[in-house]
Amino acid sequence: MEKKSFFEALEPKSAMIVGIVAGFLTVCTVGFIVLGILALTRGVNCTAEGATADGLATADNAAATDQPATPAPKTDKPKVELFVMSYCPYGLQMEKAYLPVMELLKSRADMSIKFVSYAMHEKKEIDENTRQYCIQKEQPTKFVAYLKCFTGKDDYIACLTTAGVNEAKMNACVAKADKTYGITAKFEDQSTWLSGQYPVYPIDAALNEQYGVQGSPTLIINGVEVSAGRTPEAVKAAVCAAFKTAPKECDTALSTQSMQAGFGTSAGAATDASCG
Repeated sequence: MEKKSFFEALEPKSAMIVGIVAGFLTVCTVGFIVLGILALTRGVNCTAEGATADGLATADNAAATDQPATPAPKTDKPKVELFVMSYCPYGLQMEKAYLPVMELLKSRADMSIKFVSYAMHEKKEIDENTRQYCIQKEQPTKFVAYLKCFTGKDDYIACLTTAGVNEAKMNACVAKADKTYGITAKFEDQSTWLSGQYPVYPIDAALNEQYGVQGSPTLIINGVEVSAGRTPEAVKAAVCAAFKTAPKECDTALSTQSMQAGFGTSAGAATDASCG
């Protein structure tokens, strides 16, 4: 008698059931493999080397969020440092939330803008970083007005006039900073660039290393990285939570509306995306 295969030995109904089960198991196995590959891929952080060409974060980092502030250590006068790239769309978005808080708490907290230690938006970003560094350093009463104008329309020439910045004084500071930190020299020497792709920006490099700054924006309060929503009210809450005794200004209600990413003065969607 001819020996039958396993399937031939089964009754038709049984063979159909076995075939269905086998097919189901095959589909499940393939599905698990695909899900595993996706999980591994999505788990990769968006670093400077992995960012898109225009310096925007990948979609995985762009999920909308209005997460509560992560608390920082409490002090009598919180030190607040927002690290940005001056042309990063998400840094600009966070600055528009940060500036009203700088105005509100200017006599209560030590608030400043610092710069990420590499640039992702061409030479114009390096030049603008240094302009802002100098205005903040030597003409601090003009800084918020300048930055409010600049984040709204990307026209530094007009914004210098609008804010009443002393340009001769600013230009002298820019030249001195360029010489002291070797800013242009490092830009022209590509061997110094991060991963050979992004020119370094050295003015706040030591602080970047100290805090472990990875991209724009990064909010540091009393030496600790803090997560806060990108609205004036959310930033105010994060800063006010860092006071040992919150001042009366913390009772002032600020806007809970996020502004658009990039330049402009329109409202926009909440996001935790970053450059870097």
